[in-house]
Amino acid sequence: MLEHALFALIAGGAVVILLLRPRHGAAPAAAACVAAGAAVALAVIEPPVPGAPPADRPLEIRDSRGASSGPYAASDRCRVCHPRQHATWSASYHRTMTQVVGPHSVLGDFDDLTLYFDGRSYDLRSAGGRYSVELSDPDAVDAVLGLVQAGDLEAARAEAARMARVTRRIAMTTGSHHYQLYWYPTGRKRELYLLPFAWMVRERRWLPRVSVFLTPPNQLEPRKVWNRDCLPCHATGGAPGYAAPGEGAPDTSLAEAGISCEACHGPGSPHVAANADPLRRYALHLGGGPDASIVQPGRLPAPRAAQICGQCHSLNTQYHFEDWASTLREGSPYRPGDDLAATTYVVLPRTLEASPLMRDFVRQQPGVLDEWFWPDGEIRVVGREYNGLLESPCYQGGAFGCLSCHAAHESDPADQLRRDLTEDGMCLQCHVSMADRAAEHTRHAPGSDGSGCQDCHMPRTTYGLLQASRSHRVTSPSVGAEAATERPNACNLCHLDRTLAWTADWLSEWYGQPVPRLDREQRALPAGAAWALRGDAGLRAIAAWHFGRAASAAVGESDWLVPVLAPLANDPYDAVRYIALKALREFPGLAGLEVDFLDPPAARAAAVESIWEQWARTAPDIDPDRLGSALAPGGRLRRAAIAALYADRDERPVYLVE
Repeated sequence: MLEHALFALIAGGAVVILLLRPRHGAAPAAAACVAAGAAVALAVIEPPVPGAPPADRPLEIRDSRGASSGPYAASDRCRVCHPRQHATWSASYHRTMTQVVGPHSVLGDFDDLTLYFDGRSYDLRSAGGRYSVELSDPDAVDAVLGLVQAGDLEAARAEAARMARVTRRIAMTTGSHHYQLYWYPTGRKRELYLLPFAWMVRERRWLPRVSVFLTPPNQLEPRKVWNRDCLPCHATGGAPGYAAPGEGAPDTSLAEAGISCEACHGPGSPHVAANADPLRRYALHLGGGPDASIVQPGRLPAPRAAQICGQCHSLNTQYHFEDWASTLREGSPYRPGDDLAATTYVVLPRTLEASPLMRDFVRQQPGVLDEWFWPDGEIRVVGREYNGLLESPCYQGGAFGCLSCHAAHESDPADQLRRDLTEDGMCLQCHVSMADRAAEHTRHAPGSDGSGCQDCHMPRTTYGLLQASRSHRVTSPSVGAEAATERPNACNLCHLDRTLAWTADWLSEWYGQPVPRLDREQRALPAGAAWALRGDAGLRAIAAWHFGRAASAAVGESDWLVPVLAPLANDPYDAVRYIALKALREFPGLAGLEVDFLDPPAARAAAVESIWEQWARTAPDIDPDRLGSALAPGGRLRRAAIAALYADRDERPVYLVE
């Protein structure tokens, strides 16, 4: 069965767009619709390959670092004097965020492979360290779809008949940790388009990009243009090179691919020139003072140092300033050490009035903030940690920032957490008095899951990379906040089998928190079940990830989680199914579950049935005090209750923009 195919079916003046989702490697299939009593099919797909030779296109991004008058020196110049720092940066995922294509940068399988997406085939090829894709001419595809949307069906037919195939060299990669994306030149100056697939690094598998990101079913993203969408944060010293907003192809330049030394330390040419004098170098070394020719983040006040991270790790816009067109032409005016607020507006729902452009945009796009924020204004997607930090009391005290916990060099590349401190030790830098009374404060045994500072104060309530990640808004657990916002609280993320009322009672007894008013369901339904069955797609994804964590870490009694998690194996959202199936395989007896999250719905439904039947054969009695009467009257879990809750889930379209 073909899935992720986009067919325009034109019959009797009607246009039907079918968006289906197939297994990797599935072959193209015909689609048809019946209109006015007749079956007519017009598939907007490419004609036979005309046989033109592959186009040998150079990398269409100009590297500007060679300009002697330029402010950037590039990381190779740093290595001469700073070999250790250069080595640790070289081992980081910052370096490999953007790479020029070569035999050592491409992780995906391009070995004579054909992939299918959106009704079109993509032929991947590699030879001699060069990688290419043969595909339908992107401009022709856009033209056909534009004509269909405009209702000009005759012109759409004619354009589809002329649609040719072209070969484009893969020029650039994005990412190397979780997955890798690939870009090809359009032929318009230095403009790059995104291949609609992601290579999953650990799984060694191609997936449609819309399946990797949490995207509503049957919704295709607009075409991604690297020069506009990714350059500002995925390269160093980038200038998009657009002549004017919305006009022409970009004449893009950059100082260096990837997030290099100068992204954090500022342009380095003045520093290199100044330290060409050996007497100056030795004087600085012996004196131990700062070198004014370069920015050293560790010497900056914590808030100013955090802004260096915040230039990329935030939801922000520079387009609220009067001269925003210059940003499209010349890139961001921000440089490390500057005040980020002077050039960049970091989006916070409570401060929208500070940016008239952003305020008006939000008013014109109802619900757009839901793509990034929980209802209480807390950021809900990864990569935007600075937004959460700004809302944290720790940060607002003035001494706390990114470098309190993270280090660019003395750290593990995965999370870049400081090596010289334990996770709790990061918090104990300020909260010194807690060191000797941790158990008294947490009410959990030392070393247990509930005893860690971060598990309670930075719970995993942000979503991205097909997993739940830590919030960077440092808060305390509160049932009242969740009851108002549906953002999971830290206590119930571990105690998935307990109700919000149970948690509220303990928080009241231990910490004097007022018990909020809760509805009947919040008092009777386990929080984990409510999130997984009743929540929106983002909340279901986070719940499914925590279900898997509970199984793998043997947190509490987890047998009841299987039937609650099972319906998500056939969820409408690709990403939710992916996470749910991965979580289910953590449970005993389900490791060999063969169904794939991109299998046809019938196959997924059959898998859900088999999961339930397997669980029911060995199902234990359930303690009513744990799950209550909503799911398990008489101590037995009721499938009908689970199905009813899931059928009543929040179906608002959710697109979490990572």
